Amino acid sequence: MARPGTRPRAAVTGAQIAADALRWTGQGYVYGGDASQPGVWDCSSFVSYVLGHDLHLGLPGGNWGEPGFPPNAHGPVVTSYASWSGARTIPGPPAAGDLCCFVGTGASGHIGIATDATHMVSALDTASGTVHTPIAGYGPYGAPLVYRRVLGIPPGPGVPAPPGASPAQASLAALLMVAAMAGIIVAGAAAVAGILVVGAGAGIKAVSSK
Repeated sequence: MARPGTRPRAAVTGAQIAADALRWTGQGYVYGGDASQPGVWDCSSFVSYVLGHDLHLGLPGGNWGEPGFPPNAHGPVVTSYASWSGARTIPGPPAAGDLCCFVGTGASGHIGIATDATHMVSALDTASGTVHTPIAGYGPYGAPLVYRRVLGIPPGPGVPAPPGASPAQASLAALLMVAAMAGIIVAGAAAVAGILVVGAGAGIKAVSSK
């Protein structure tokens, strides 16, 4: 219940997320950028800027401005968003505001914000900067594409850890969850971490290279 004299905070809509992302087209790209200002971002810190800075939503594992988060550090990466409990995986095609996660680490991953069923805004690379492009063909070759819909309830929760898991196990559990969604067999890695992960690949497809 809201406190006397305050109004409940309205949920952010997909249309608002897409419109905010679109206004940053033409800005730059910095690999590992901390999003301390527009254009000083890579694909995932750009998403953090739109959701955390502009729309005041929580981010995977915390909030904008906290230690380890932009503008103090890079913050969540593609795999963080792909397993974030502040969003849910949906089958394609996406709608405006949905996250387009080409699941992978480092240069093997990419993320953008859908503006409609076939286009997205993303911080693509140093040469192109932040651009509005088709979704298909603008992710790393072979990376599974997962669409995620932001729940829009601030603050967004982080990736939950299994009960009693160590920080290392929690991080691996998040990666294994993503791998399970993509239909990748990870039984050996799960056994090493002592974590059982079961998942099904739904709404996932591969795309061609850039």
